[in-house]
Amino acid sequence: MTDLGTRPGRALRRAAPALLGYAAVRALGLLTLALWSAARDKSAYTLLTARWDALWYTRVAELGYGYEVRLPNGDVHSNLAFFPLLPWLERLLSGLTPLSYADAGFVVSLLASLAAAWGVFAVTDHVYGGRAGVCAVLLWAVLPVGIVQSMAYSESLFTALAAWSLYAVLTGRWVTAGLLASLAGLTRPVGLAVVAAVWVTGAAAFLRERRDRHETTTTAGDQDGRETTTVVAAREQSEAATAACEQEPGGEIATVAREQEPGGEIATVAPEQGLGEGATVACERDRSEAATVACQPDRNEAATADCEQEPGQAATAAYQRGQGEAASVVCERDRSRPEGPSSGRNRSAADAGGARAVGHAPETGTASLSGRDPNAEGARTPSHSPGVGKSGGTRVRRALGMALAPLGTAAYVLWVGHRTGKGPLGYLDVQAGWRNGFDGGYAFARFVGDKFTSFPSALAGAGLIVGVALIIWLYVICVRQGQPLPLLVYAGVVTALALCASSYFGSKPRLLMPAFPLLLPLALALARARTRRSAAVVAAVAVASALYGAFWLNGSGPP
Repeated sequence: MTDLGTRPGRALRRAAPALLGYAAVRALGLLTLALWSAARDKSAYTLLTARWDALWYTRVAELGYGYEVRLPNGDVHSNLAFFPLLPWLERLLSGLTPLSYADAGFVVSLLASLAAAWGVFAVTDHVYGGRAGVCAVLLWAVLPVGIVQSMAYSESLFTALAAWSLYAVLTGRWVTAGLLASLAGLTRPVGLAVVAAVWVTGAAAFLRERRDRHETTTTAGDQDGRETTTVVAAREQSEAATAACEQEPGGEIATVAREQEPGGEIATVAPEQGLGEGATVACERDRSEAATVACQPDRNEAATADCEQEPGQAATAAYQRGQGEAASVVCERDRSRPEGPSSGRNRSAADAGGARAVGHAPETGTASLSGRDPNAEGARTPSHSPGVGKSGGTRVRRALGMALAPLGTAAYVLWVGHRTGKGPLGYLDVQAGWRNGFDGGYAFARFVGDKFTSFPSALAGAGLIVGVALIIWLYVICVRQGQPLPLLVYAGVVTALALCASSYFGSKPRLLMPAFPLLLPLALALARARTRRSAAVVAAVAVASALYGAFWLNGSGPP
């Protein structure tokens, strides 16, 4: 299992096959783009670094915020719509090296894509194992819009921060998770998905702790009540046995035992209540004869002396220390007397009784949070669990991580509101200038419906419906397979924000790219298949993805 906290070098070696496979797929995509672009007299590097969103990020890095474009229809495209982390990194790298801002953006994206691939592997390895982790990384690399991972866009940087934040949540590193979530919130608006994952998982852990404490208190109270009832009953039985011994030493106890409960209830109580050494040994041999042995003074005087002198002492000791220690109390008391055959046998019986004591283990059950089913075959227990904390320090760190998570998004949104003079909702006005917003999917549904007005476009509409259905089906499979809670929350929010945005419908595949948990069911299927078959499938899809990426960027490209 990937564990950067203790062995980062070993974790990197474990991820090496996934990273090498990812680099090979991306190299194939870049080579195909270069050849395709050369055939069309275009620069592949310009397509990757100086078009669409890449230009906006470069201008922010170079000139800062405040640049805007007013369109003839009255729309205002402001660069305040672009979150600042990628431009900050471009400016930093350009200031430390001879690289231009565009070159720096390309380098940042390449490095971030490798970090994202490693993060995807770490999460999948933690949940499903290394083989599934390699398959998940390769599937993420061969997405039809995978070429965007090599562009000077913010998708790779955001996916890297999101994946490692989720991994930190899964392994219980709450402060790290909060810091990474805050940085993700400075990268893209969809950083809210990472914040939601941290908050929902943290709240679930707090609720689980509260429930477990309540169950522990209730269980302890019920157990104390049962022990008290048992001790009282045992004391009554002890007094009845003593009275029987005093009235008729010839063996009345055995008769009473058989009359009250066939099998010898009093004889069963005898080794736990301290009626005598002989009775204890006899209980192990034949419960129905234990009391008779105890009441025959010529065969075992110690048992009679105990019955006459200390008829209730063992029951009292059991009440104070617990039923499982009653036989041990008898042994401790008998060590002060001359040791004979009966006392030695009594100690053996006491040890056997102690060995029969059953411990009550606490319930763990954190698989829904950590992703590891503790009862599953081959499941590894994570070194840090996001579930129930065992100390106040864990709860404090969890609360601190939850507090840090939304700071990035909140800080930028509030700053934009202050900059525009429109208050906390000023950023929404900026997005409205781009005709972008959240309408629950109404505009997208109308867009798909309009495709069916003519036959050629109807095929595109049918393809969109199939694509949306596939995404929903994959999410349902993720739920049914029991993915960890943070992954389900993150993937669900990313999917909802992408599908329910009111504009830029052609960008939806790109906006869905960070939702890598949706790929885990397919990764599991590949991991279970034979290696040769899995390699053939990945190779074929990689070639198709490279060709589509080259065609896409040389055509309309990602808006």
